[in-house]
Amino acid sequence: MSNEAGGVQGSGLSRATSENAGPDPVIGAGIALLGIFLMGVGGAQGAHYLFNFGVLVAVLGAVLFVLFVTLTALKQRRASRAPSPEASAEQRDARD
Repeated sequence: MSNEAGGVQGSGLSRATSENAGPDPVIGAGIALLGIFLMGVGGAQGAHYLFNFGVLVAVLGAVLFVLFVTLTALKQRRASRAPSPEASAEQRDARD
């Protein structure tokens, strides 16, 4: 089977992950890395307030990362439990 772009249609798992995926955890990881960078710059300059702000940003990024991973896992789990419309149509065709 092909889609409109001319490629091969993916499996049900790839469709479920692309359609039902939550926010990207890379956002949280990037914010945590920014916080680590701010901590390094603040520590090198002896700027304690900048260092403390970097700690806050790094912890916030880590919390967002864990939250986004959790949301993505829950959405994928819910999507895998719900029957897809294609599967129900195939079951109806098999009964007919």
